[in-house]
Amino acid sequence: MSVANVRTAAFVPGPALRPYVRRFLVVENLGDRTNTLLPDTAIIAGFRFRGACSRNGAEALRAVVTGLRDLPRTLTHAAGSGTILAMFTATGAAAFVCEPLEELFNGTMPIDAQVRRSRLELIEEQLAEAPDHARRAQALERFLLDHLRRWEPSAAVSTAVARIQDAKGSLRIGELARVTGLSQSALERRFRREVGASPKKFAAIVRLRHVVRLRRAGTNLTDIAHAAGYADQSHFIKDFRRFSGQSPEAFFSSEPTYC
Repeated sequence: MSVANVRTAAFVPGPALRPYVRRFLVVENLGDRTNTLLPDTAIIAGFRFRGACSRNGAEALRAVVTGLRDLPRTLTHAAGSGTILAMFTATGAAAFVCEPLEELFNGTMPIDAQVRRSRLELIEEQLAEAPDHARRAQALERFLLDHLRRWEPSAAVSTAVARIQDAKGSLRIGELARVTGLSQSALERRFRREVGASPKKFAAIVRLRHVVRLRRAGTNLTDIAHAAGYADQSHFIKDFRRFSGQSPEAFFSSEPTYC
């Protein structure tokens, strides 16, 4: 897909990795570009294989793990730069990241904090020299499989994630605890450990991503707020401003700079 100054290509991982990684996404910047990344429902590992990228005026790290966020991030990409992303499932990152996932909330971590420098240099070289994006995705898949730990998410957390996603984020945490058979405090502890945020924070991200999809489908903002479970416009606007950095009106008038 090509939109303005960006071209993307997506790849689905093989069966062994699919429980942990939703997809690989390659992003090429055809010209100098600044874009804002909205909070998403999964932790992401990113490897820049070409060119320069900066955040807040400082050069960004070439290989990082980005935790769950409830705040937007703005990045500036140089023309000709390229990045490949491993977009984990909601519970998938815990199979690779040794650090407590909740400590990554609204933060990033260099990947060399997780793997030996020599292994990281090898995958960076393979990604830079790959003849096409499909080969890049294959190289990154092999790298992740080599670092896959023996780990499975708990049934309670998997159920909670599925319920939140099915409800588009409009679900009370007390109700969620009853469904999983855990106390609210026990569910919160497990959820933070396995997903990287509290159930409430995760649900808020799901809810506001749903708001963006509804608007793209042509629904007006008043109906969107109601459909997303907001009792009043002021609460909706406050949550959306934190999520995107702008009011809903300003965001949707400039949305092509977001993703």
